[in-house]
This record gives sequence, structure tokens and C-alpha cells, in this order.
Amino acid sequence: MKRNAFTWMLLALAMVAVVHAERSVDQTIPADPQVEIEIEIVSGSLRISGWDRNEVHIRGEIGDDVEELYVAGRGSRISIELDIPERRFGRVEIDADLELRVPFGARLDVETVSSGIEVEGLTGRLDLSTVSGSIEVSGAPDLVDAESVSGSIRVEGARTAIVAESVSGTVTVEGVADRIEASSVSGSIEVKASTVTRGDLESVSGTVLFEGGLAPNARLDVSSHSGSVRLYLPSDVSASFDLSTFSGNVDSEFGGTARRESRHAPGKTMDFVTGSGSAEVSVESFSGNVSIRKQ
Repeated sequence: MKRNAFTWMLLALAMVAVVHAERSVDQTIPADPQVEIEIEIVSGSLRISGWDRNEVHIRGEIGDDVEELYVAGRGSRISIELDIPERRFGRVEIDADLELRVPFGARLDVETVSSGIEVEGLTGRLDLSTVSGSIEVSGAPDLVDAESVSGSIRVEGARTAIVAESVSGTVTVEGVADRIEASSVSGSIEVKASTVTRGDLESVSGTVLFEGGLAPNARLDVSSHSGSVRLYLPSDVSASFDLSTFSGNVDSEFGGTARRESRHAPGKTMDFVTGSGSAEVSVESFSGNVSIRKQ
């Protein structure tokens, strides 16, 4: 019996659907409470959350052109990556949309190209890197080291230290209680901290905002080329301040008087001390304004 045109069309559509179909992943691996997990994927999405089981559970979808999701190791170390064909003509489906449940104390080393990375509820060290994807972290990890070229970075709550670097994305940090190092070329930086012992904030053209307390003997260094700098500090902060700008303005609610560095140059500086002056605050801006406000 001859097939009519409509039947052939249905078969063709079904074949296309099969070719571009995603495949499901559902796998569980035994893991130590502080397992080290390495993850490498290209595009898609990656969500990782902590739980109280000594195992890693992976579920989600992988693109049709991915040969397989390669998972190696167990116990103290697990590696997860996509097995991608070396050459494939036409449109290539190498996405991976994955959700992982891992022990609370797991340590992560994640690298992606355009995949967004979301991590929540972990207490171990997190090393997260992406080219164009965004990074979001929440919880109380010991240390967060996050890098993105064009994606934004947002970290909420790190118990000891945060390092966040982006070229054109914004960097937002909330809840850091010890050390913070944040940098961006064209994106803004916003830090809301409890008590910082060491802070290094640097932006080329973006705005830098810091709001939080300073521990005794703390040091906070902030620099921006063309973006403005705004600091919001407790009214009883004890610190020595060294503020300067080349073509912008300098003002402070803690006292101090701006003065010209030279009669022949537009630069302005302001130096003053509050309380015992135990902490040190240094702010430099080339063309942006520098403002110090009381919380």
C-alpha cells in the first residue's frame, strides 16, 4: 500500500524530533562528606544544592549531539564532564541542563563556557568559572572564588572569604564576614558586609559601593578610574582615611576637608582620622567622585 503525503510528512517530523531530542540523565554516586567535585560543561544550565546524604545525585537533560555525560570516581573525588564529538557539521546540540544534589561540605571546581551556575547550601570551598554565563551563590561556603568574563556574579553569604572577578558583568556581594576581593572592568561592584578585615575593590569604569563595618586593624582599599565610589560605614567607625581623586569631588560625613594637591593640578585629597584610627581606608579615583557616608 502506498503511503500518502500526509503520512510521509508525519514520519519526517517524527525523525526530526528524534534527531534533536534531549536525553535524560539520572545517576547517583556514593561520596564522602567533603568530596571534591570537578565539573566541565559548555552551555545550558547548572544548579547545585547541598543535602545531608553521602552521595551525589545528577539529573537533567543533555543535548542530542553529546556522546555521553562522563562521570568518573566516587568517594573523595568525582569528575563530571560532557563527551563532545570533535567535529559535527550544522547545528550542534551540546547543551546540558543539570541539577546536582551534593553533600553540604562538598568542594566544587566548576568550569563552563556559556552555562549559568547556581550554587546553594554548601559549606566547602567553591571555585566557579564561566565565560558568558552568570554565577549565583547563596549559603555559607568557607571560600568563594568566582570568575566570569561577560556574566554577572552574585554571592550571598560567605563565612571567610570571597574573590569575585568580572570583565563586563556586575559583581554583587552580600554577607561577607571576613575578606573580600572584587574587581570589574566595566561593571559595577556592590558589597554589603557585616565586618570586613580585608577588602580590595577595583573597577575601571563602573561604580563601587561598599556598605558594612570594619574590624579593628582592618584594611579597605578601593580604586576606580572613571566610576564613582561610595562608602557607607558605621557612625562609630575607628579608622584613618586617605581619599583622593584627580578630576572628581571628595566629601565625607565623618569630617575632613578636601584640599588641592597642587595649585597647578585639579587633583583633590582628604585625610582624617576617626576614633582610634585602628583601621585603614584608602580610596583612589581618577575622574569619579568619592563619597563617605554614615550608615
